[in-house]
Amino acid sequence: MAPSGTLTFVTALGRLRLDWTEAGVRGLRFTDALDPHETAAAPAWVLGAVRRLMAHLAGTPQALGGIPVDLAGLTPFRRRVAEVLRATRPGQVLSYGDVALLAGRPGAARAVGQAVKANPTLLLVPCHRVVGARGPGGWSAFGSPGVKARLLALERPHTGADDAPPAR
Repeated sequence: MAPSGTLTFVTALGRLRLDWTEAGVRGLRFTDALDPHETAAAPAWVLGAVRRLMAHLAGTPQALGGIPVDLAGLTPFRRRVAEVLRATRPGQVLSYGDVALLAGRPGAARAVGQAVKANPTLLLVPCHRVVGARGPGGWSAFGSPGVKARLLALERPHTGADDAPPAR
């Protein structure tokens, strides 16, 4: 079994729980609770990832794409959706249909929606960059209304992105 662990930390947007394996981050979720099984010591790369995530959510943009993510256990389609999302630029917004097309399954927007909803590694597989026809508002996998919009707003000023939808 690969070494693994759990670390919970507080950010400007709330408490995050990070689960990792030797291969990378396996889970990153907002949480209200501390984990009684939290790891006492985390490897240096995990501590570096935590620092970058905290700075990013505090408004100092960080290159989060370099943080390794362990995608083991995902179906091939969900793995492809994760790869598409990891290739997006900060501030870039895609529709569910756009992601389906880029993942090689045109017309699979609903399946993309399910993959986004089940995303175990928020921010690192940036599902907040996928929006529906009505925009980024409302409840999301982030646990409360408006967090998705706040994450997009954090990215927008640093990328030159505007509110225009992506070119099709």
